[in-house]
Amino acid sequence: MIRTLYLFLVLLGLCACVHKPYPQSLITADSLAGANPDSAVTLLKSIENTMPAEPEAVQMYYRLLCIKANDKAYMLHTSDSLILPVLHYYIEKDDERHLPEAYYYAGRVYRDLGDAPQALEYFEKAAKALPEDGGYKLKSKIYSQMGTLFSYQEIHDEAMKMYRKAQLCDEVLKDSSSMVFVLRDIAYEYRCYGQTDSTLYYYQKAYNLATAIQNSKLAAMVQNQMASLYVEQGKYALAKKKLQPSLNNMDEPSKSGIFSIASKLYHNSGQLDSAAYYYRELLDFGTVYAKKAAHQGLAKIALAYGNLQEAALHLSLYEHYIDSINQITDTENIRRLNSLYNYQMREEENKQLKMENERKQAAVVCILLIAILAISTTISIYTQYSKKKKAEYQMQIGRLKRLKEEQYQRSAQFIEENNLKIEELEKQLGEISQENSTLKSQLQRQKEIIFNTNKQAEIEWNEQEKAKAAFLRSDIYKHFSTLAHPDTQKEERNDAPKTKKAKDQLAQDWILLEQGINSVYKNFSENLKILHKFNEHEWHVCLLIKIGIQPVDMAIITRHSAESITATRRRLYEKVFLQKGDPKKWDAFILSL
Repeated sequence: MIRTLYLFLVLLGLCACVHKPYPQSLITADSLAGANPDSAVTLLKSIENTMPAEPEAVQMYYRLLCIKANDKAYMLHTSDSLILPVLHYYIEKDDERHLPEAYYYAGRVYRDLGDAPQALEYFEKAAKALPEDGGYKLKSKIYSQMGTLFSYQEIHDEAMKMYRKAQLCDEVLKDSSSMVFVLRDIAYEYRCYGQTDSTLYYYQKAYNLATAIQNSKLAAMVQNQMASLYVEQGKYALAKKKLQPSLNNMDEPSKSGIFSIASKLYHNSGQLDSAAYYYRELLDFGTVYAKKAAHQGLAKIALAYGNLQEAALHLSLYEHYIDSINQITDTENIRRLNSLYNYQMREEENKQLKMENERKQAAVVCILLIAILAISTTISIYTQYSKKKKAEYQMQIGRLKRLKEEQYQRSAQFIEENNLKIEELEKQLGEISQENSTLKSQLQRQKEIIFNTNKQAEIEWNEQEKAKAAFLRSDIYKHFSTLAHPDTQKEERNDAPKTKKAKDQLAQDWILLEQGINSVYKNFSENLKILHKFNEHEWHVCLLIKIGIQPVDMAIITRHSAESITATRRRLYEKVFLQKGDPKKWDAFILSL
């Protein structure tokens, strides 16, 4: 009798441990989530109204599947309100079946929310919740996600470790598709190390595997990455060849990355209109990193075309995205959490060394405190420096804007637009009846103001044209033109000023040249010197650019090498516009003043 009762209790306990079956609709949705996530999302929405009547376990499983299906469908998680109750439920139940997956999707949620340290912590917990000799499919995803997080923070040694772990899982599973992704990621880490041969080896290995399983999308994805590498190396023909399959076979999640590579390819190869097209497309759907690069690229193109206002707008938005990325990037917290995770693992594996570990921990804390103090000081100094640079940048942009406005008010376009305004006002005056004398008087005053402004602009324009003609006939212009003339180069080089009298004469010639330029282009020197403090050589180069002297002749006149002239022009553009640029852009700017 006692034996029978004992057997009954054992069987009752076993029955209690057996998982109650979930509704078939949820099992189907779980199966669809991986292969066809959009269908899974639709199915889950269709049964949403039936869930309140189901047991709590079914409701929690339903919520977990909703998060999973949305994640697989590339729907951005915007809140942790759905995942946290699910996660707490499975932690409380100590549910070995669903807890690892709940931790994993909590990590995915916090990654989308930009909280990289929290995401990493949940991924680590997900890996720890899985058995050592199982769960390889989820482990592969976990390690790939951790690798990506470390890679974003530029902690490439840790990223490589995670990708290698993911690779081992894929080898156990014989999952070729997943292996293509991890080989691509390993190649990227070698790329960050600057090891080009290893990078190309792993990209080629990934491409060969994608081709072997006849997956054209994966093959195009790998070629896309190879194209990005070739763009960096300046091999634009190869880059275009590799990128074309990606442009022909592109899905929505890959669009941002592919268009980013295309924009950089066309920008670097000098095809600015094509580059601008891809940059503008990225502003609509690109990642925060892609939008930052797009605004920077559009600013450079706007400056190349002399559109300072548009350039200023894009530079302002570029800084906005830099601030957003800085909020996402939290490298020190990532390192801290990773160190804590490794410490906890050692603690579990070496309990007999607890006392020794406590002493080590105390030493580590002291080091960390010193490091934190040093980092805080560095951050404070850097913050002050950044504020100063930002203020200088804003001031420089303001100067460029004001200069652009002044140029416009002396331009033929300004005069023409004012003439059109006058014609419009005359038309309105002709249509107004005599009884409406007040409005007529107001319009007449507007017309007179615009007319007088235009008259003054026309006078200044005509005076400038006369002054320009006179300057081109002047002895000083002819003198510098003669110095630059190819037929006299040898003679001038032999006659380089050696006496004090000759040097004084040359200095006077430069003064006369500057005066002549200012007589034609009002406030040329004043406007230009507001933007930068020029040394003597830099200023002479600017004057020679303004009168149309070619760089090779500038080298002869200033007795500098051609390379020095090129470097001076490039350096001046970078100092004034606070960004990289080529010498021709500086020439164009000087000629536009």
